[in-house]
Amino acid sequence: MNKPIRLGLIGCGGIVQKTHARAYHSLTETVKITAIADVVEENMQKVGSDFDVTDKHRYSDYREMLEKAEIDAVTIATPHSFHAEQVIESAKVGVAVISEKPMATSMDEADQIMEAVSQNAVPYTVVHNYLFTAGMQSAIAQLPEIGETYYGRSTGMGLRSSDFNSNHPNPAFAWRASKSKGGGCISDTSYHEIYSVCTLVQSPVRYVEARVRTMVLDIDVDDFAMLLLEHENGAVTTISGAWSVPATDFGWCEVHAENGSLRVKHRYNVKEALQKYTRAEGWKQIELTDLDEEGLKDSSGHAGYFAATFNALAENRQLPISAEKAYHNLAIIDAARRATKERRAIEI
Repeated sequence: MNKPIRLGLIGCGGIVQKTHARAYHSLTETVKITAIADVVEENMQKVGSDFDVTDKHRYSDYREMLEKAEIDAVTIATPHSFHAEQVIESAKVGVAVISEKPMATSMDEADQIMEAVSQNAVPYTVVHNYLFTAGMQSAIAQLPEIGETYYGRSTGMGLRSSDFNSNHPNPAFAWRASKSKGGGCISDTSYHEIYSVCTLVQSPVRYVEARVRTMVLDIDVDDFAMLLLEHENGAVTTISGAWSVPATDFGWCEVHAENGSLRVKHRYNVKEALQKYTRAEGWKQIELTDLDEEGLKDSSGHAGYFAATFNALAENRQLPISAEKAYHNLAIIDAARRATKERRAIEI
């Protein structure tokens, strides 16, 4: 059996502690956390203790970790504005790079990332976790049955509190409400709805029309995003997301095709995440069986994503989410912002 992948963590904040950690604990034969880096001492203490990382291998500067630690790969879970720099520096030392979404805050940064990972020939991927929920995996498997797609839509509506701003005492909230840190509704939450519905439509996006605006909250980034996408196969997709709209049916995407439709709910009961429509039976709940205990807990898909990614690294296979897919998702977001400003369709 191959030795576990030696993993270094760049960023040990809330998403690592609450979500990534559970995935790492389920993959002990595949991956071992051997070094961590974070500018917040409390984060390092929590994650370091959780994974028995010695003080010697805890770093306040991720560059020192890259220089001194014996690692094969890194995961990057920091505010969006740090992603490009940290990916590029990691690529330079020749380790595999797994970055939280989005890959960058601009297409210029994304181009620099693509160049760095190509020049240094390192595996690189971005976390598109909702594609690995049980509901989405089952939906993807059933796409051949429903045939040629013509329409998709997704939504992720919710409310942030009125004090949600860059001065919020919770650092995770503060940077998400800050333009300088790469925050905003479309890049932080609607990002998931974009790649989810585009995966179900099975065709890249060619044109983007959108309104991405700050509607309600006192923040310098968007709290509302409405997108209209035209795909290369002629299909049309609508995507709506907000931090300023109350919603009872939060987080879902669906696709409609010549032989039927599929609807996937995120952040719900895992067993009841998928519905299917056929003309013969109408809408029908698809029972998701064969789910072990970890699968029932994995409502965000992180465990499934990391399992697929680390297994691919261990076996030297192509990573499940390519750099090109992450680049395309960012290009859609960039085009949506341009479409808002220029009030016209933007071609990707």
